[in-house]
Amino acid sequence: MVYANSKWGKYCYLKTAERWKPYLPQTQRVSRANVRAMLKRWGAVYLKPNNGTGGHGIMKITRIGEGRYTLRSGFATRTFRSFGSLYSAVSGKTAGRSYLAQKAIPLLHYKKRPFDLRIMVQRNRQQGWDVTGIVGRLARPRKIVTNYHSGGTPMPAGKLLSPHIHGTRRSGFIQELKNLGRGVSEYMSVQYPKFPAFGVDVAIDATLKPWILEVNTKPDKSIFNALKNKTMYKRILSYARMQKRS
Repeated sequence: MVYANSKWGKYCYLKTAERWKPYLPQTQRVSRANVRAMLKRWGAVYLKPNNGTGGHGIMKITRIGEGRYTLRSGFATRTFRSFGSLYSAVSGKTAGRSYLAQKAIPLLHYKKRPFDLRIMVQRNRQQGWDVTGIVGRLARPRKIVTNYHSGGTPMPAGKLLSPHIHGTRRSGFIQELKNLGRGVSEYMSVQYPKFPAFGVDVAIDATLKPWILEVNTKPDKSIFNALKNKTMYKRILSYARMQKRS
């Protein structure tokens, strides 16, 4: 079976692997019935453009009581007193575009702001896969997305994790995340063989469980250049140059 290079296609492909299914938050195509059922089950969902990039167009719906909901987008928050009025507003924003609903993972916070992680994985000279970088993305105050091009702040993963995991346990945890990113990329490369790099976006919840939010087939390198320490960025560029020569 051929899976499209879209958020939905990549999610459906990853779900075919028993190894990765436990790391995938429930995701459905947006419909009135799907959104309603997911809100009833999880209490909060993200709505994402199926083919969007950079965090643009993402919304978050939260059920705040019986028949009451909030809809957050950008810096704006709206409250609705019925699911019908909420979904009408959602339909107006998503009209003509394919959208997905994803279970909202309650992200870890750093200084009261949520963050997630980007793991960069690139093909090496032996046609295997190496993790060449891992970076944290700290959301801009009052925004629901962490993406760099939507105002998120790139920061070292260890620093963001430091209030939650201490000492040598933290370095071990980061290594586990790198192993996750490499394994996911190896699996993705079977279905998407022409891509020399993958960016695996991972959320960490309060129990320290990692969740795979998305796998990017054309991951942005510039987020690593925004870090003060350029070691990872230089390594990523050297791998990219090697791939162009091969």
